[in-house]
Amino acid sequence: MLMQLTRDHDALRGMMGEFAHIMRTRGPEALPDIARRRIAFSQLFRDHMGREDALVVALRSGSTAAQADSVMRDHSRAMVALFLRYSDHIKDWTPAQITQDWHGYRDAVLELQQGLLDRMTWEERHLHPLMVDAPRRAA
Repeated sequence: MLMQLTRDHDALRGMMGEFAHIMRTRGPEALPDIARRRIAFSQLFRDHMGREDALVVALRSGSTAAQADSVMRDHSRAMVALFLRYSDHIKDWTPAQITQDWHGYRDAVLELQQGLLDRMTWEERHLHPLMVDAPRRAA
């Protein structure tokens, strides 16, 4: 499962890189492509969060739970904040709003992406190493 989280991170980074390229090189005419990419990104992000949560739950019941507690709390708080920020972003930036303020949308996307990139790097440094010894759940 940890390998899947790493693959998710790689895929999310790739999607964000492609999206950032579109934001920097195109304009509102890219809206149909952007809408498709937003949906695909949202689906992968949601699926990834579910997989990650399952491993965090396993960590909480494992032998290293006490040592990992502060990392898991930090992770949980940060993910809730990031998810809420992302949800607000989707609600605030409707296609009409994007067309009206392309540059504002681009800046908001790039800022949100940087937050997620920072979070994934943190997870890979602090959370993923703890998951190596997490108990496996029965399928």
